[in-house]
Amino acid sequence: MSDTHLNVAVIFDVPAGEDYKSYFPKFYAKVKAGTKDTLYYGFATCGNKVLCREGYKNGAAMLAHSAEVKDDLEGMIKKIGKDKVKILCSGPPSEIAKVKPHMDGRLPIKFVDLDAGSLLLNAFPKGCADTHITLLPEFNVPAGKMEEFKAGFPKFYAATKNGPGAAGGLYYGFGVAGDSAYCREGYTSADAALLHGK
Repeated sequence: MSDTHLNVAVIFDVPAGEDYKSYFPKFYAKVKAGTKDTLYYGFATCGNKVLCREGYKNGAAMLAHSAEVKDDLEGMIKKIGKDKVKILCSGPPSEIAKVKPHMDGRLPIKFVDLDAGSLLLNAFPKGCADTHITLLPEFNVPAGKMEEFKAGFPKFYAATKNGPGAAGGLYYGFGVAGDSAYCREGYTSADAALLHGK
């Protein structure tokens, strides 16, 4: 089955001593009360880096969520500085096209068109805590080599679909933005991610 969901990764590089955790409950409350087409949503931290990992059924759901958290998100970005925020939005080109016209440039967003061969391996869990593992490696492809790089996608899709980690996989696919290629991967657990890597 094709993976058609929109994924957003918001990475905040929070200055030392700046409060950010007080924002988490506000965002979680708005997500729980907001659009029902949110597939997953959560925060993770590593040192002074904060990741907000988001998944939406489609572009309309992402836009609805963006409207729901607009004031709090802009307040947080203003507090830590726009230059310390990176946003990656990946999904099918048809869904990205629905979102782009509504983004006014105040947010630093990089749009990544998901390859048509991307896989949805298993259904997303519903009504429970989001505990899945995400990997989002970025490949900086040398100029003139992107088509050669993309030619390898089918081999990776076949290995993923037929490999030992498939039962614990949620989604797996490649996306391209400029000279960067991303592999968007989701697994039900760390064990499933390790099985995929074998």
